[in-house]
Amino acid sequence: MMPAALVAAGVTGVVATVAFTGGSATPAAAPRVRVSSATVTLTNLTTTTLAAGTLGYAAARPLTNQVTGTYTFLPAAGSTIGAGDVLYRVDNQPVIAMRGRTPAWRPMVPGISGPDVAELQANLIALGYASGLLSAPTGYYDLLTAAAVQRWQVAAGTLVTGQVGLGQVVFVPATVRVGALRVSPGRAAYPGQEPYQVTTTRRNVSVPVNPSLPPVTVGERVSIVLPSLVRTPGRVTAIGPPTSGQGTGGTAGASSVLTVTPDRPAVTGTGTGVPVQVSLTVQSVRHVLAVPVSALLALSGGGYGIEIVTEAGRHRLVGVTAGTFAGGLVQVSGAGIVAGTKVVVAQ
Repeated sequence: MMPAALVAAGVTGVVATVAFTGGSATPAAAPRVRVSSATVTLTNLTTTTLAAGTLGYAAARPLTNQVTGTYTFLPAAGSTIGAGDVLYRVDNQPVIAMRGRTPAWRPMVPGISGPDVAELQANLIALGYASGLLSAPTGYYDLLTAAAVQRWQVAAGTLVTGQVGLGQVVFVPATVRVGALRVSPGRAAYPGQEPYQVTTTRRNVSVPVNPSLPPVTVGERVSIVLPSLVRTPGRVTAIGPPTSGQGTGGTAGASSVLTVTPDRPAVTGTGTGVPVQVSLTVQSVRHVLAVPVSALLALSGGGYGIEIVTEAGRHRLVGVTAGTFAGGLVQVSGAGIVAGTKVVVAQ
């Protein structure tokens, strides 16, 4: 049986040095260490690096006011606004959010047609104001559309005209979350003004790209490390220049940014500008044989060996080739090394 002093001390990658000749070993002078056994396993190994990122909400198209007057109501920061909800009030008249990607650029009145009218009709149908009048958007503002608009205006508490003035509705692609207010009630409202910042309700992490990071691809799986040290899985969903709303907490001045979307956004909380880390893959190998790092022995002639325990209980030193190190394990290959082989490890 080989003396325990041959075994690597600890799991830090520091290994004992032994002579290796004809399958036997002569131990170097070293203090005796406690040993135990482990088995060779067939596994996947991944080495990672941590990159600094900022957790918050995905950017949204800026909210632009189109009416003139005085702000009389603004929502609280952190609130969410969906289709049919009030974005703010000017002269006590509500500006309403409706779902759509084409911005409203003109008053909508009977006789016109276009994508803005189609979006208006789609919202009136979805919100229940076109029941018995419209079953699908036509893109043409007819008398039936005007009747549906009147129903909506009555419910919204605004002037009932059957027409939609410029700025009375704001089309947003999705539900928005209210950010920092840029005006306050009593301030003058004018076209082109952004009354407050908005984001989507989607959580994401922005990671500035730098030369030290490994190559990353869209769709790649990653792990997000929260300030509490809790890890939660995510995926790289975009790689590109910073978008509106990014640039906080280290992304300012970055020429390129990784966007990471968490799989379980509820775990990440509701904070914005939260410093986090993202674990990116440096190297990954699959279906390889591995042993604890503390099983490695540095051979006096160069290279590595491991001390295996035969079925008969005898100990034998075998030379191995070491590959990827990850998570306290090391990839090994060598004559007679198979999954399930028992090896000696230092405690």
